Amino acid sequence: MPMSRYAPAATLCLALLLCLGVPAWAQSARGGVIYAPLYQEAVIDHRGRSLDLAATVYVRNLSQKHPITIEAVTLVDGKGGVGPQCIKQAQTLTPLATLRLLSPRCPKGSGEPSLLVRWSARQPVQPPLVEVLMMGTAGQQGISVSSQGVPLEPEP
Repeated sequence: MPMSRYAPAATLCLALLLCLGVPAWAQSARGGVIYAPLYQEAVIDHRGRSLDLAATVYVRNLSQKHPITIEAVTLVDGKGGVGPQCIKQAQTLTPLATLRLLSPRCPKGSGEPSLLVRWSARQPVQPPLVEVLMMGTAGQQGISVSSQGVPLEPEP
């Protein structure tokens, strides 16, 4: 049987997929921790003037069939110090539901903070999507920045 002219390209694509593996966000799990960076200020000119940013956190259940539980949303300052919890108790998200939170601020001089979102599910599901939208305005000038969380691998 003659070899297709596409066989070398298909073989290369398959080899790349096997080497790269499946992205962490596409794997199913029953729980984990997601890290999301925050920015509390943005430098807006060459003199170093900064603009304060307010952060809104969105945690989205990507499962179309199963609920997930957001167990904790913890603020961590830029030096690794654990800050306050952003939710008072665990919150259950129905399929495709979104939890919206306003992030508390870290004290000035403590570095740029981040969030740790701890979640669980009864069945294996895709980890939730954590997005942070940061916005600030001064006069007629405004800035918006966004970031996405990444699942952390369990540490031994």
